[in-house]
Amino acid sequence: MSTNNIIERYGNLIKEESLVTMEDKILPNTFVLEAPEPFPGFYSYYSDAPSDSKPLYVYLVLNKQYTIEETTRATQNIKDYFKTNFSAAAGHIDIYNEQFEILRIRHLDSYDQIMDLQACYKDEGIEFKKKPKSIQGKGIIRLRKFFTLEELGDDMFFDVDEKDHGYFTIPRKLKWKEFEEITKKVKNNWDFSNFDAAVGHFHKNFCICDMIRIYNPKIDREYLEAAKKKYLERIK
Repeated sequence: MSTNNIIERYGNLIKEESLVTMEDKILPNTFVLEAPEPFPGFYSYYSDAPSDSKPLYVYLVLNKQYTIEETTRATQNIKDYFKTNFSAAAGHIDIYNEQFEILRIRHLDSYDQIMDLQACYKDEGIEFKKKPKSIQGKGIIRLRKFFTLEELGDDMFFDVDEKDHGYFTIPRKLKWKEFEEITKKVKNNWDFSNFDAAVGHFHKNFCICDMIRIYNPKIDREYLEAAKKKYLERIK
């Protein structure tokens, strides 16, 4: 990987995940959601053992929407002393006609770190929503996040921080339902359709570049090019 091809972008990502309410390993009377299987069928994201005890995607539900400066500064300060190089992204979740502001947390070493991390954010002025009744079901997640990308050319990228994630730009914005329908058509008409997809955009040169994210543990440039072709054939 050449460092000359590494770029940073800010943008957003929209995806659907099955979520459950965490009942323990969290600060008392706080609301935390988990996606225990964020990439259905891909058990080897962190290890070859499906029973790996590391949390994959954890969503700390906040008491309000904080600015990107507030969440970024808090995360930056915590990373100076927290023992794991975790990843955090702000956003919101729509589930059962309710919307919750969240911090999406990744790359923790164990469930025991969730409570410690919550305490760190509280020290930085970030407050959490009190726990309602337990929620379980599919939610639409919209993240506001920074991307570190390796440019491949032809408007394609690999994610430097998240393994097996690739991106390609598309000519226009896709609404969620349209993206879902196009993804179904791609999966039903491609022999190599075992992938997870999300939609979003990057900011570049004061403009917006719409894009699609593809996850596959065997992704390479050829696979990403093929996925891009399949999507572009169906985006009119």
